[in-house]
Amino acid sequence: MGGIGKTTLARKLYNHSSIRECFNCKAWVSVSQEWNTAHLLSEILRQVGGLKETTTTKLNDGSSVPELVAELREILEKKSYLVVLDDVWGSKALKEMRPVLLCGNVSGGGKIIITSRNEEIADFQNLQSNLYSYEPKPLNEDESWMLFNKISLSHRTNYNKDKFENLGREMLRKCYGLPLALVA
Repeated sequence: MGGIGKTTLARKLYNHSSIRECFNCKAWVSVSQEWNTAHLLSEILRQVGGLKETTTTKLNDGSSVPELVAELREILEKKSYLVVLDDVWGSKALKEMRPVLLCGNVSGGGKIIITSRNEEIADFQNLQSNLYSYEPKPLNEDESWMLFNKISLSHRTNYNKDKFENLGREMLRKCYGLPLALVA
């Protein structure tokens, strides 16, 4: 479900100081509906410090995915890492990224976070032993009201409380507990 806060939660984890201390390197890539596996792999390589001049040349020459996977595997096997694949729309992207997801030091300190609105992604085969699924739930009415008040009243001092509350609660019903809808 879009707008429930998957990317926001993953970003908070990714940027948290205690998480940063746990990993030698990190990478965040947005997969989206249209992706290019070679570009995703090269972006991960760049962020983990492994994008060499030869890799850039290979990309310009139409580098093959197996070459990029081999370079990435060589780097990740020696490090603890965190890789976030954000906004994965379908299992085809994961199938193409599978060599990366299964390479490296996954059992010894490497972690991969995948955000997706597609529930099939949580069941992606051959990753079950390393995959933990978390499905954020919509905010309940009280949580929605607290967020709405925090956003809408942060700069107001003089307002009609009863009128504001009636209008606010009516608006909240149309947001279905989605944080993005509440703050937009």
